[in-house]
Amino acid sequence: MTPPTSRRHALALAAYGLALALHMPVASAQQAPFDIAAQPLATALDQFARQAGLQLVFSPALAQGRQAPAVQGTRDVRQALDELLRGSGLAGRIEGGTLTVAPLAKEPAEATLPAVKVTAQPERSGSTEGTGSYTTRSTEVATGLNLSLRETPQSVTVITRERMDDGGTNTLVDVAAQAPGISIIASGASVGGFASLYARGYEVKNFMLDGVPVPTWAIAAYAFQGLSYLDSAVYDSVAVVRGATGLLAGAGDPSATVALARKRPTPEFQASLSQSLGTWRQRRTLGDAGGPLNEAGTLRGRVVGVYEAGHGWKEGYGYDKYTGYAVLEADLSSRTLATLALEFGGDHGRGAGPYMGYALSDVNGDPTGFGRSDSAVTDWSFYRDRRIALTAALEHRFNDDWQVKLAYNRNQVKDNMHYGLAGDWPEPDGTVPLHLRSYRRKNDVDSLSLKADGRYELWGRKHEVTLGFNGAWAKQKTPVFHVDLDNLVDVYTWNRQFPQPDWTAFDEPGGIDKVGQYGFWAATRLRATDQLSVLAGARWTAWRSRSLDAAGVMTDDRKENGVLTPYVGVMYDLTPGISAYASYTTIFNPQSSRDVNGRLLDPETGKNIEAGIKGEWFGGRLNASAAVFQVKKNNLAVLDDGNLTPGGDDAYRAEDDTRGRGWEVELAGEPLPGWRVQGGYTRMVLRDSGGLRLANDQPKHLFKLFTTWTPAGLNQLTVGGGVTWQSATFTDWVDESWRELYTQKSYAVVNLMARYAFSEPWTLTLNFNNVFDKAYRTDMAWHEYGPPRNLQATLQYKF
Repeated sequence: MTPPTSRRHALALAAYGLALALHMPVASAQQAPFDIAAQPLATALDQFARQAGLQLVFSPALAQGRQAPAVQGTRDVRQALDELLRGSGLAGRIEGGTLTVAPLAKEPAEATLPAVKVTAQPERSGSTEGTGSYTTRSTEVATGLNLSLRETPQSVTVITRERMDDGGTNTLVDVAAQAPGISIIASGASVGGFASLYARGYEVKNFMLDGVPVPTWAIAAYAFQGLSYLDSAVYDSVAVVRGATGLLAGAGDPSATVALARKRPTPEFQASLSQSLGTWRQRRTLGDAGGPLNEAGTLRGRVVGVYEAGHGWKEGYGYDKYTGYAVLEADLSSRTLATLALEFGGDHGRGAGPYMGYALSDVNGDPTGFGRSDSAVTDWSFYRDRRIALTAALEHRFNDDWQVKLAYNRNQVKDNMHYGLAGDWPEPDGTVPLHLRSYRRKNDVDSLSLKADGRYELWGRKHEVTLGFNGAWAKQKTPVFHVDLDNLVDVYTWNRQFPQPDWTAFDEPGGIDKVGQYGFWAATRLRATDQLSVLAGARWTAWRSRSLDAAGVMTDDRKENGVLTPYVGVMYDLTPGISAYASYTTIFNPQSSRDVNGRLLDPETGKNIEAGIKGEWFGGRLNASAAVFQVKKNNLAVLDDGNLTPGGDDAYRAEDDTRGRGWEVELAGEPLPGWRVQGGYTRMVLRDSGGLRLANDQPKHLFKLFTTWTPAGLNQLTVGGGVTWQSATFTDWVDESWRELYTQKSYAVVNLMARYAFSEPWTLTLNFNNVFDKAYRTDMAWHEYGPPRNLQATLQYKF
C-alpha cells in the first residue's frame, strides 16, 4: 500500500504533468513538488515557475549577482516562493497563472529622494546575462517591435551570454558562427583574421549595435577586420535574423542581420576576474565590474577590460590585443534614462597578413603540398589598428503605452599594414611573384536612430506600433595602397625571408570615399483576433556613395532616393504556446556595375518568403522552430558576353530570378532542469534563372548542436560539448579538371567543455576544441585552415 505522503506526491506530480500537457497553470493547486538546488536566482526562478506551472515575468537584470537557496519537496507554492526570494530584495506576485517578480517596495526614509517607480522606466528587450539560459524571452531585431521569438514571423537566433561563456568563444565572428544557417569563409591570421559570414546564399552585410543599424561599410570602421577582432567580453548577446531585413537595415543582401547587444550596468554590485591559458601560448585576462554608484541606485556603471596575447598555428605568427568598455546609466527621472558608453581597443599582429595561405596548386593544377602551419607571408609582415566608439542614448517613457529612444554612435578606426605575400599560383619550379603591399586607412562613422514604440486601441483591441528614423554616414580616407610584383621567390625554399622595403618611399596622398544612407520606417502588429496577428510595415530609404581623388575631384557619385521596402507577416496561435507564421520581407542593394551604354544598373532587389511553425514552453525557457523559405534576387549583375562600356570597362547586364530555396529547424533553451541545448539544421541551394547552382563555396547542408548538463545532485559541475557538420564545398572559378583538388569534403568538428565551481567565488572552465584534430579549409582556393586541436583553461573569481 502506498504511504499517504508518497501518494500525495505522486498525485501532485501527475497533476503537474497533466497541466503541462494541456499547457495550463497548476498554481491554483496551492501545493507543488519542487526540486530546486542552490544556484543563481534567475535560474532558480525559472525552475520554480516551471515546476509550479506558472508563466514567469521579470527582468533578469534584477537577479544579477543573487543566489537562491535550495527548495525541495512538496510545498505550498506561496511559502516556497517566499523562501526562494528571502533576502534578495525582490517580491513575487501570483495572479492567475502568472508569476511577476519585482523589487520590494521600500519605506521612504527621512530626507531621502522620492521613491523611484521601477516599472515606469523604458521597456527594453530582455538581457540574457545572469539568466543561465540559451534563449531569450524577447527581441526587437527583426521588426523593431519587442516580441518573443515565437511572435516574430522570421527566423531568429539569439546567442546568449551563457552560451558564449560555455563555448569559450572570444571573438564576435566565432559567436555569430554558432547560429544555424551561418557559414564562414575565412583567411589570414590564425586568431581573428579576415572572415565573412554568409546566410541563404549571400554575404551578411548588415549589423546593429544596441539597436542602431550599422551597415557593413560602417562596421569596418568599428574594427579593421570586422567581427573577427571584436571581443565578445563586452556583449550580452548576439542575435541573427535570417532573410531580407530591409525594414530596419536599409540597403544590403537578403542574407541576415547580426544584432550586437552590449552589457549594461547591473542593479546590484557584481565583479569578476578571470585568467585563461591556452594552446599556442595564448593568455587572456578579463575583468568585469558593475553596479550602483549612489545610494539611491539611480546612477549605475560598468567597466569591462580584456588583454589577450599569444601565437597561432601559422608559423611565425604572434599577436596581442586589448579591449576596454565603460558604460553609465542615469535615471534622470522615474521615466527618463540616459546612457553614455565608451568602447576602445587595439590589435597588433606580427608575421601576419590578410591572406596567409599558399595556393592549393601550381599553374598546371598540381598540388603544392603545403599544410595548416605553413605561412605565405614574410616574417616581418604586420598589422596594427586602433579603434574607439562613443555612444549616447536618451530614453523616455510617457506612460504605460508610449516610449521614445534617441541614440547616437560615433566610431573611428585607424589601421596600418605592411606585408609580403607569396600566394599566387607558382610555376612548376616554385617561383611566384611576391606581393609587397602597404596599406593605411582612417575611417569615421556616425550613426543616428530615433525610435518610438507604443500601443493603441482599435476595433476594441490593443495593438502595437513602432516608427522611427535611422541613418549611418561613413567617411574613409582612401588607403595609401602600394603593390610591387617585380620580385620573385621560390615558395619551396624561400623560408619567408625577403628584405623589407623602405615604405616611406611609397607615401602619397589618398582620396576620400563617403557612403551614407538614412530612412524612415513604421511597423505595426494588428491583433485581429485572440489567435491571429498581422505585422505590416515599410521603410523609405535614401542612399548615396561618393569618391574624391587626392585633388578633391569627384570620381564617382551614385545615389538612390525613395527606395521602398515593405514587410508583411502573419502569426496564428494554434495553441497558447505554438504558432504558425508566414512572412514576406524585402531589401535592396545599390550597384556600381554599368551596362554597354555606360548606365548604372538598377539596384539589386532581394525578397524573402518564409513560412513555418514556432513553439515556446516553460515560460519561454525553451524555443523551437521549423521553416521553409525562398530567397529571390533580381537585377543581379552578370558579365554581358564580352561587351564593353563606352569607357572600355567590362559591361554588365541585369539578370532576374536568382532563387535560393531551403528549410531549417532550430531548438534552443532548457528542455529539462539543468539540460541546455542550442542547435539547428539548414538545407539551402541557390540557383540562377537557368537552374545552375551558384555559391558552391557555401554548404548545401549545415548542422550545428551544442549542449550542456548540470546534474541536479552536483550543481557545481557542468559538462557539455558540441558538433558542427557541413557538406562539401568547392570553388566555382577553377578549371573543371581541378575540381577534386579545390573541393573541401564534408567534415565535422567536435568540441567539449567542463566547468566546476570549487567554491562560491572560484570556477574552473575547460574548453577542448576540435577534439579529433580535423583538418579543414576555410577558403577553398588556398591553404587556409580552421584551428587544429586546442585547449583553453579559464579560472574565474567572482567577488
